[in-house]
Amino acid sequence: MLIAINIILAYLIGSIPTAVWVGKYFHSIDIREHGSKNAGATNTFRVLGKKSGWLVLIVDVSKGVVAATLPFWFENYFVGYKDELLIMQLTASFSAVCGHVFPIFAGFRG
Repeated sequence: MLIAINIILAYLIGSIPTAVWVGKYFHSIDIREHGSKNAGATNTFRVLGKKSGWLVLIVDVSKGVVAATLPFWFENYFVGYKDELLIMQLTASFSAVCGHVFPIFAGFRG
């Protein structure tokens, strides 16, 4: 059960489409329709400028850090089972990447 919760939470964290939201709320554009048409930090730097680019980059990196540390929130359930904790951490990291590439909050268009 904890593995499923871990995977779902990490996916949802990774699914936050930072570049899309920054483009929409601060610049009134869909970043996926400009530049390289990629909703990433590099395209945000090119199309929206340094401030928005840094914001997207920092939030995207933070999403990965938070997702990778999710299993440590459940660490008291894994006393003596460090291998399982590592597997949960790797699973959470992979789920966050999947969420970043296929974000549910952006219609699975990353």
